Amino acid sequence: MASRQASPLTVLHDRLAVALGLFVPLSAVPLASNRAALWLVWTAFLGLLAMAVLLRTWQIAPAMRPRLLRHGKLFLLALLLPLWGAVQLLPVAQGLPASLLPVPPELSGAHTISVLPDAGFAGILRFLGYILLAALVMEIATRRDRILLFCRIVFAGIVAQAVWALVALQLLGDAALWQEKTAYLGSATGTFVNRNSLATFLSLGLVLGCGILAESTRRDAIRTSRSPGTLQRIGFQGLFILLGMSFLVIALVATQSRLGLVAGLTGLAATAAILRFTSGASPARLLAEASFALAAIAALIAGLGGQGVLDRLIFTSADGDYRLALYRQTVTMIAERPLLGYGMDAFGAAFETFRAPPLDAPVSYDLAHNTYLALWAEFGFLAGSLPVILLLLVAVRLARRMRDPQGCAGIAGAGIGALVLAAIHSLGDFSFEIPANAYLLVAILGTGLGRRGARSGTRLQRPDLPPAPLPLTPPFRTTAGRPRPLGEDRAA
Repeated sequence: MASRQASPLTVLHDRLAVALGLFVPLSAVPLASNRAALWLVWTAFLGLLAMAVLLRTWQIAPAMRPRLLRHGKLFLLALLLPLWGAVQLLPVAQGLPASLLPVPPELSGAHTISVLPDAGFAGILRFLGYILLAALVMEIATRRDRILLFCRIVFAGIVAQAVWALVALQLLGDAALWQEKTAYLGSATGTFVNRNSLATFLSLGLVLGCGILAESTRRDAIRTSRSPGTLQRIGFQGLFILLGMSFLVIALVATQSRLGLVAGLTGLAATAAILRFTSGASPARLLAEASFALAAIAALIAGLGGQGVLDRLIFTSADGDYRLALYRQTVTMIAERPLLGYGMDAFGAAFETFRAPPLDAPVSYDLAHNTYLALWAEFGFLAGSLPVILLLLVAVRLARRMRDPQGCAGIAGAGIGALVLAAIHSLGDFSFEIPANAYLLVAILGTGLGRRGARSGTRLQRPDLPPAPLPLTPPFRTTAGRPRPLGEDRAA
């Protein structure tokens, strides 16, 4: 996308956008990167890439500061969690009061707060990889065309995952790519091991597709003075996005993930509603459109053969009893160490000392199936709440970016929708503890926070244009025989 007149820095960032755009979906291919060896490799790769970008940027523009400094407070807050994880690895347990750090008999003799320090070290490096990816994504998120290129590459990779999941399920006899499939038989899992994690990945793709469609339409609307038809506004690229989203919906239903379907559709609805509202749609129109969309989605799910999902929605009493027992015992576990926690990635080892009937099956419970409880168990209530606070602050900045004439409002809206999806799904599953899903969420949020800078010869967007209208209505209303842009009476 770089022209002959493009500066060396622009070329660098364009190439970086392509590299990162390929990395995000490809990280899902090897078992969703949910193995320590894999995420350590990715963190090393991202670290080397960041060093190379910093060095090259210093050579090209020595006075340029890393763009992550514009969000310095967010990055400092994000660094507090791995910092506390490192403190949990220090040999300080013997010097702490027993009331502050009760030690079950099975774990006596430990010198660290963490009951599984080796896992904690690997977990810290995984989290640092997320921070590195966020910094790199923000470095490229300074031009709308580049942001859209990055998002389209990521979206294409997610669609490829959906296509593979359907092919493996329907044409290859429910096959798995890396190992023999022994769980979730009859459900699409793709290159993931868990169907809920795949459902989350696909749902984030739906949200991202909605944001791409809105942002692309917004850009095209800026360049025209006449009211185009819906098909003209969407364009061929938009049609491909819609086609990709249809594959994502089909694959999402094929996962038979109850929570994945509910969270995904809620995130998609939140994204669409936010974008429609900020484009000037009235609450009554939003309600009518939402009702029509829900009816259409229900008919689509029924037509796609969503009987498996419906059966799992009905026959859930036994699963629900076990899940509630897991939550109750996890709360008991948290109450024993409410401030210090049991160590990063140490939930499974610590939970075994609290495990009681009815959780007496010969299986291990290495995850809490609730990300909030997992954070509080591993880090304590104070430090474990930091990610929630961080993402709330990100949501506030995304909302501001939607009103910023220099922001990408469509992608920012997708970021808010992704946070809604994550907030719901984290109540009943661990999908965002899977690296591939975490990388994708970070990528969406990082691009949503992007803000394009003024360039010489570039005509900036008028601040009175509405942010990212979805292509459901023409971008102009007529008042007294005069075409009037939507939202011209509203401050951006």
